[in-house]
Order: sequence, then C-alpha cells, then structure tokens
Amino acid sequence: MTATTILFIQGAGEGAHDEDAAIAAALQSALPGVNVAFPKIEGLEAVDWASTAPALEAALKALPTGGIVVAHSLGGAAVLKLLSESGQDHGIAALFLLAVPYKLADHEWGGDDFGFATDFATRLPQAGPIRMYHSRDDDFVPFEHLQKWAEKIPAAVTVAVDGCGHQFGPDLPPEVTADLARAIAE
Repeated sequence: MTATTILFIQGAGEGAHDEDAAIAAALQSALPGVNVAFPKIEGLEAVDWASTAPALEAALKALPTGGIVVAHSLGGAAVLKLLSESGQDHGIAALFLLAVPYKLADHEWGGDDFGFATDFATRLPQAGPIRMYHSRDDDFVPFEHLQKWAEKIPAAVTVAVDGCGHQFGPDLPPEVTADLARAIAE
C-alpha cells in the first residue's frame, strides 16, 4: 500500500513559501505516514498569474492519482482558477482550502489576473470533495469571504474555526486534521 501524498500550495507574496512552511510542517506532524509535497511556486511569490499557472499545473501533474491538495490563501484561489480553466481533475481525491480570498470577477478581491469568472464552479472538474476553512480572527482575508465561497460552490463544505488567524498556526485546528485523516482513510 502506498502512502497518500498531500500537495501543499503556499499563499502569495514575497516570503510566502517560508511563512507557510509552518503549515506544511504541521501537516506532516499531524499526519504521520503521509508524504507532504511542498514545492515553491515562484509565480505565487511574485503574485504573477502568468508564471503561477504553469508552475501550479506542473505541481498538480506531479501529484499521484488519489492525492490530496491543501492550499493556503491566494494559493487556494489559484488552484480553483487553474482547475476551472483547465478542466482537468488531475486525479485529486480531495481539495482542502485554508483562508482563501474571494477572487471572482465581481471585483471583490478580484479584478487582477488572479480573479476569475463568477460561473467558475460550473467548470470545476468532478474531483473529490472540496472543504474550505476560515478563522473568524483572520486579520488579512475577511472572514465573510467564507460565506461568499459557500454561495459560489454549494457542494463545498465550509468550516469556521477560531483562534487560527490567517496563518492557521502554529498547529492546525483539529477540524482540519480530523477531516484530512478521514479523507486519507477513504
């Protein structure tokens, strides 16, 4: 039996990969026996979609079939954008998104090259379940974005957590790790 692989996608901005290394470490610590892949997506560091898209596509193609994607902040929006625009499911078993800014074309946190069409959900591949988590005390991405995502992706499970801020650390909330453990067991 092969170990499950989790592909963790960082948030955006200079130094985001280093900042999000704590989340990758928390994933590895909470889920022993799971391979956590944490490639640096240079386009996310530069907040440049033209370079993010091919790097993210390569990371998703390297994910073994049945792998799980966990993405933080703008990295989560980038994954949704790429999946809805490419139409490929990449064999993803489940998608876990943490503190994702609402980036739709109605220009609330959109209007840049990371924004995407309001009907994107109709173009998402039929991959595994989508679970979205947001902390009520996030001081960067407004908590209300979780409700906006729930309206756009009705099939997604949205979970409000407390005390995690934007970085979801230093330890992941038990809601995230328990849900990940269930997804791995399925």
